[in-house]
Amino acid sequence: MIRFYWLEPGILAGCSRPGARPGRHTAGDEEVATDLAELRGQGIGALLSLTESPLPAETLARHGHDLDILHLPVPDFHPPSPEQLGLALRFIDEHRGRRQAVAVHCLAGQGRTGSVLAAWMIRDGLAPAAAIARLRGICPGAVEAAAQVRALEEWGRARSWLV
Repeated sequence: MIRFYWLEPGILAGCSRPGARPGRHTAGDEEVATDLAELRGQGIGALLSLTESPLPAETLARHGHDLDILHLPVPDFHPPSPEQLGLALRFIDEHRGRRQAVAVHCLAGQGRTGSVLAAWMIRDGLAPAAAIARLRGICPGAVEAAAQVRALEEWGRARSWLV
């Protein structure tokens, strides 16, 4: 696995796409299986996938059947929509309530992944700039696109998670 980091140990992590390797965006069954085993070894029970294409269904059937997986496709270097952020945070909250750690992944584990992790901190009271700074202290390069930063600032202003 290229990247794995805890935002909140035992609760919420960010990572690169299972099976991704430096310089190669496609992965074979064995690489995906190895990375899924690594995630389980870290205590991960659920996986939130933000890549445009889901992980291969046949590989997940063989090697990821015990993980709860939600796929929310977001184009690379784009922010998740407010609706996707809401779905992502509900998924994280649901698993937190079950005491299952969640790993969020995109391709590199920085931009789209960082957007969801920052949104989680914003919802819990941090200002967008503070959430991004905290995240970048853990994962330099997180929330990598200006559009992602702007979307988090707007999401924080809108406070759309409040009912």
